[in-house]
Amino acid sequence: MAKLIETEIQQGVATLTFNRPNALNALNTPMAVELAEQLEHATQRADVHVIVLTGAGRAFMAGGDVHAMRETLDERPSERRRQIGKLVRHAQLCVQTIVASRKPVMACVNGVAAGFGLSLTAACDVVIAADHATFASAYSRIGASPDGGATFTLPQAVGPRRAAQWLYFGEQYGASEALQMGLVNWVVPASELAAATQACAAQLLALSSNAFAQTKALLSGAAQRSLDAQLVAEQRGFLACAEHDEFHEGVDAFVNRRSPVFRTR
Repeated sequence: MAKLIETEIQQGVATLTFNRPNALNALNTPMAVELAEQLEHATQRADVHVIVLTGAGRAFMAGGDVHAMRETLDERPSERRRQIGKLVRHAQLCVQTIVASRKPVMACVNGVAAGFGLSLTAACDVVIAADHATFASAYSRIGASPDGGATFTLPQAVGPRRAAQWLYFGEQYGASEALQMGLVNWVVPASELAAATQACAAQLLALSSNAFAQTKALLSGAAQRSLDAQLVAEQRGFLACAEHDEFHEGVDAFVNRRSPVFRTR
């Protein structure tokens, strides 16, 4: 039986592929549980330095599995709440793991990213999309408010007004529009998506992992801090970097006009 999340690890890159292509990779509870487990596992592995999320088939992730949700409508309200609550809790755990991870997490969006697929995309550090990819909120279409941190990460990516419009009206945007809004970093032809993702992952692999982790933590926490508190956090982060071997390597490489080598493979 095929896994709901296919995980492949090569040369420091863990690629997690959503594997329900016949359902456009719609998220059901077993898949959410497995994704949370695989994300945590990849984050903890010493031989993994970059995590890539993508989808099998023609979709990235078409949101939650509405057909599975439909089956809960015949249940008692308490049972419906329990079942949907389990799905949402594990979906939220996925986003928490991505945001808290000290490693870069990329979204390789190969098709539609709707509902929780949009939430996952907004939570990632870097987003690369095929030119035919689409992005939609979809929550309002089923009478639901957003989950997966979309109300937190999407405003940071595209601004509060645009995020509100997106989430209120359930609008769908193409890859080029998502690029202009700031949700996506790069858009490439679909035939070049795999190669472009590999090239981007290679660039991330070459970075100082410690400096990246410090920078990601600063960016993630900035919205909750005052300027003075953020400056204190920046100072703390810089000093922590200065004590790390990768800082020594970076400074020495800069002075000697060579490319730094931050990791031993």
